[in-house]
Amino acid sequence: MSDPALVASLADTAAQHGASAADAANHGATLLAQAADPGAAGTAAATAPATGPISADEYAKRVQQLSATGRQEEQLGWLATIGRHFIGVFQKGGEVFLGFVTGIIPTLVVLMTAFYALTGMIGEERVHGLAQKAGRYALTRYTVLPVLAMFFLTNPMAYTFGTFLEEKHKPAFYDSAVSFCHPILGLFPHANAGEYFVWGGVLVALLELENRGVIPAGYHINLAIYYFMVGVVVILLRGIVTERVTRFLAQREGVAL
Repeated sequence: MSDPALVASLADTAAQHGASAADAANHGATLLAQAADPGAAGTAAATAPATGPISADEYAKRVQQLSATGRQEEQLGWLATIGRHFIGVFQKGGEVFLGFVTGIIPTLVVLMTAFYALTGMIGEERVHGLAQKAGRYALTRYTVLPVLAMFFLTNPMAYTFGTFLEEKHKPAFYDSAVSFCHPILGLFPHANAGEYFVWGGVLVALLELENRGVIPAGYHINLAIYYFMVGVVVILLRGIVTERVTRFLAQREGVAL
């Protein structure tokens, strides 16, 4: 006959082994979740029962859920890539702006102060007298006068030099002066400090190419000189053409200038 005490002891031992096996299986599922996706480990731990055995079907179901989560993140990875590159553009712009703050902006402040002081020392009357003389002939009216205006008065005060001209010449002078706002930036950035980014963007690229040895060192200086010279030619042509257009429109509309 079987001893009842012995049978009870064996049953208790078997139950303890079964509980240990269930805990081991549960712990294995948690480790698998952490390996597959650290963020999903908390979800697996939250959904797993605190005590009790886990069946094979439940274990397989949890593995499938973890795999599905990984595929979803992989599919949405292109959104993260777009977002990273989108904000990267503005971060790069911030780096360039920081370079301006520590580089060109102090230089612009000093240049503007120096040339305003120079104008004060020469005297506004003398500067205005030179402007009146330059406005007598078309060649100087649309070359020397806009250059002097942008150099001494800067943008937008440069357009006030038009007061020394006849009414029929004022539209053409404005066209010449406003067209010279950017070509002067390469040599005299104080003339239009608010729009220095027009030349600054080109300058950053040129300096990078010079550092790589793609173009000769100091090439940006040569380009600034060419930019200035071509700008003078362009404003002369624009001034002459605009003056003739103004004359034609005035005659057609019967307006006396």
